[in-house]
Amino acid sequence: MLALRRNPRPVPAGPLTGRPLARGLAVLLGSGACAALPWATVTGSPAAASAAPAAAAAGTAGTSAAPPARSATVRTLADSGPGSLRAAIRAGDAAPPGTATVIRFAVTGTITLRTALPAVTRQVIIDGTTAPGYRAGGAPLVAINASGHPGLRFAAGSNQAKLLGLAVDRASGAGVTLEKAWSVTINSDYIGLNLAGRAAGNGGPGIYVAAASGGNFIGRNPSGQPGAGGNVVSGNRRNGIVLSGSAVNTVVANRIGTNPAGTAAIGNGGSGLVLAHGARSNEIGGTAFTNPATGQANNPTGSKGTVPPVFVVPPLGNLISGNGRNGILIESRSARNALNGNFVGTTANGNGRLGNRGNGVWIIGADGNRLTGCKFVNNPFVYYNVLSGNGGNGLRITNAHGTVVQGNFFGAGANNATAVANRLDGIRVDGTSADTQVGGVIPLGNVSAGNGRNGIEVAGRARNFTTFNTFGGLMAFGAAAPNGRDGILITSAGRGNLVRTNVMSGNRRNGIELGGNATGVTVDPDIAGLNTDGNAALPNGGDGLRIDGNAHGNVIGGSLRSVIPQDTFSGNSGYGIVITGRAHGNRVTTAFVGTAILGVNAVANQRGGILIAGSAAGNSVGLARSPPPAHLISGNHGIGVTLARGTRFNAVLRNFIGLNRLGRPLRNTGGAVSNAGVGNVVLGNRT
Repeated sequence: MLALRRNPRPVPAGPLTGRPLARGLAVLLGSGACAALPWATVTGSPAAASAAPAAAAAGTAGTSAAPPARSATVRTLADSGPGSLRAAIRAGDAAPPGTATVIRFAVTGTITLRTALPAVTRQVIIDGTTAPGYRAGGAPLVAINASGHPGLRFAAGSNQAKLLGLAVDRASGAGVTLEKAWSVTINSDYIGLNLAGRAAGNGGPGIYVAAASGGNFIGRNPSGQPGAGGNVVSGNRRNGIVLSGSAVNTVVANRIGTNPAGTAAIGNGGSGLVLAHGARSNEIGGTAFTNPATGQANNPTGSKGTVPPVFVVPPLGNLISGNGRNGILIESRSARNALNGNFVGTTANGNGRLGNRGNGVWIIGADGNRLTGCKFVNNPFVYYNVLSGNGGNGLRITNAHGTVVQGNFFGAGANNATAVANRLDGIRVDGTSADTQVGGVIPLGNVSAGNGRNGIEVAGRARNFTTFNTFGGLMAFGAAAPNGRDGILITSAGRGNLVRTNVMSGNRRNGIELGGNATGVTVDPDIAGLNTDGNAALPNGGDGLRIDGNAHGNVIGGSLRSVIPQDTFSGNSGYGIVITGRAHGNRVTTAFVGTAILGVNAVANQRGGILIAGSAAGNSVGLARSPPPAHLISGNHGIGVTLARGTRFNAVLRNFIGLNRLGRPLRNTGGAVSNAGVGNVVLGNRT
């Protein structure tokens, strides 16, 4: 039986940070006030415990008594008996409400359970970092081998409890369960690995957080050093971490599905992290981007190519790689969750492939979630999510509304130089998803390059989708990193989709493709086939813009303006624009085809300017009521505009064909127009 005695010195009160009750008590009780004592100590009273948080929240140190504290020391690896962990937890649970108990360790090794440990029902701090020889940031030296029994549970009454520096493995279900506890801290633990860092998985998820528990801290990194802090949650039979209906948790600096070094997979059988059943307002990662040891800030583009780049792994981000399903799954009405600074599918440095078998992140039936890597006032990508190297898509959004995706990499390595391909698309939006915002004004754009299929695909009946400032097929402000198919493919029959101010160059096939039953798409203004400056070729292997299938009612060009003055489809290995298949009723209004972005010098498409083929009908190039040049089709190898046999009732109106924007000759090598179709109209063009 544990002996109790009075603590010779009280815990000092002090100001709180973050959530007043939850984080403040954690700061106070982790301040070193509880001296290392052989058994347990008690000081103070319940009244003093209730007074301290209020005093600290007001920022007044020392004006009231601190919460009482006890300590216990584990002196044996036995399952039970005096000096055991079981006895220490029971002693902590027997403490009056509001009393903290710190469990310290005088032994190292593995505690093998014969029966389940009692649930933690008080503020018990199980501190494996006190074990002899423990090194801060190193591997745990004490393990709990549940030996097929239930894992460790934090139940009602265990608010502000902590689990620090232990390994928890081989439980029948979850390794650690948070049932009705708030502000529990789990840090520096191995969940699913043994002390040697080898797989010793729990039978369920590694960590399970129930709906009645919230405000917890899974991983901490107070040092701010990249790669420091957090837990390793790997090798579990099901998911790594599950937040089931739980709110306002912080998941920081963990390695989920990898070895402790983040260089090899020890995958969880399911997904790395699951947010389900209405989980909301959780922070996954964080927005820090500076290494405090060096003072360097992450700047992977070198301030948009103007200075040498600097690479700092976002210190609060999680590494979620090597898992059997998805890296992160957000489902079943989970909302308002934020992902910042996470590497999903890569090695710890973000530049090697360590893919999850499914998608990097899959958001399904969950609205209002965000993946953000910078703010408007930052350099681009400073705390980016890097979703690369996965067996499915980098990001998939299905039947979800209001998703925001800004400042991230998909298929690119964190160094903005190495392709780390997702096997399928970089980003896929499908089902009935609506109001998806991919990118924004500079610096809020994304990179989707080097993927097995498309940089972005919009399918199903997705509507009101926007991609804005995406680098599709090239690194940010850099060289080509081809997607295996298109920069962006839209087949969705939903309306209101917008492709705005993107550079879709360097892809194996086309820069932009509208296919299937795509309708109501606006492409304005974009570059396809040139570099980001718009003055040199960065060819797509196919066409700059391809409209095929039954795509109809789409508009290329318009009045939107940005750093790109108008659509420019030049420098491609195929045509600048192709309209084919059964495509009908599409309008190409203002675009430059075959020139640099300023419309003066040639950057030729290799097969010709515009091809209208198949059974395409009722499409138009140019504007009937605008003076030339509504459209430039100049400087191409081959014919400026070809209307092939089988086309019907298309119109080519009031364009400059073979002239630059100043009206000076800039000839297409094969002539201006070839018309072999029926009922096509070629009118008012200058050649």
